[in-house]
Amino acid sequence: MDAIKFIHLSDIHIGFETYGKINTVTGRNTRLEDVLNSLDFIFDTAIKESVELVLISGDVFHRENPHPTEETEFAKRIARLVRERDTNVVIVLGNHDYPTSFGKAAAVEIFPALNLDKVLIARKPDVHTVKLKNKVIQIACLPWARKSTLLSKDEYKSLSPEEVRVEIENKLIHIVRNLIAKIDNSLPAVFVGHVALREAEFSGTEMGSLFSSDPSIPKAELLQPVLNYVALGHIHKFQNLNQGHTPPIVYSGSIERIDFSEEKEKKGFVIGEIFKGPRGGWECKFEFRETPARKFLTIELSERDKDIETIIKNIGQEDIKDSVIKIKYRVSRLNQKLDEKRIRDILSDAYMIKIEKIVEDTEKRIRSQISKTMDIMEALEKYIGTKPGIKHIAEDMKKYARKLIEELENQA
Repeated sequence: MDAIKFIHLSDIHIGFETYGKINTVTGRNTRLEDVLNSLDFIFDTAIKESVELVLISGDVFHRENPHPTEETEFAKRIARLVRERDTNVVIVLGNHDYPTSFGKAAAVEIFPALNLDKVLIARKPDVHTVKLKNKVIQIACLPWARKSTLLSKDEYKSLSPEEVRVEIENKLIHIVRNLIAKIDNSLPAVFVGHVALREAEFSGTEMGSLFSSDPSIPKAELLQPVLNYVALGHIHKFQNLNQGHTPPIVYSGSIERIDFSEEKEKKGFVIGEIFKGPRGGWECKFEFRETPARKFLTIELSERDKDIETIIKNIGQEDIKDSVIKIKYRVSRLNQKLDEKRIRDILSDAYMIKIEKIVEDTEKRIRSQISKTMDIMEALEKYIGTKPGIKHIAEDMKKYARKLIEELENQA
């Protein structure tokens, strides 16, 4: 059997609009266009290089109810892959893909209705045998583990949040072992999952507390000789957790930067192939390729800097052009005046400029404003008010905080 050429991508997040604006020509949010541009780059590569199998490890959409335009744009691109190159596509559901209402279809489950029989949507853990042109490959699929699907209400209502997490992790490990036990080692096999591994290095987006309660499993559960490649999603930073060994355990990372916490991370996808090695067993080789993701750039300035123009020009026009730029301007007092017009004129080739005034004793001021007598939400509101740079995620922070508080109260 010939080599099987594949592409692995994940965490597309169609529909996020951080640092976006309306394109007056197309009427669409420019961040949607950024994502679609990177997606086109990946799928163009698949078509040009005759890729037979595309693996998407979850979080296709950013919201459970994407706008019809977002669904249509994604569907058009998948249909092109299938119809132009007869490519097989496997998608596992991520945490952003699941509908909250019981019995409701996920947004990515539109392809059977479009008669695209080469698109497999994995909503439940299972091993699928996928027939390619003249080849067969096994795909072990692990979609995002929701508490409601792994534990009954009676099972978790008397448990603490930590005990619930441990219980979910134990069940996840059991599911992974059952999937691997189903694999026929005479055929090539890949594992596709939307899951956190304990050894993974979080992306900047995930450094905060929102990911601290996610269930995770040890990578040892995936160090199985029957697997030729492990394609993971959920963590936005590209990494191979089994460098130099078999099987590669790879987070392809997100295809676009979400915000400044991902500023220094490369964004892209994996292209590789599975083939018969000299000893007769199945082997895998792959490489990471970057997408044309929009650049983010932080520039640190101070009121003591006399020649701002030279400082900025020394950064290089290539880095500035079409980038989202954050100016961190350090001042000694809150009412310090800034010549914002001058800064924006110097950075006229940037896509967007955010200027954040930072008072030197900010941390002391934050601590003085947050009292021990405040409740959690009040303290969070106060904290957000002192951090202009997180204004765009303030509502999400408050939503997740309320959800965590509610879960803790329900356990009491």
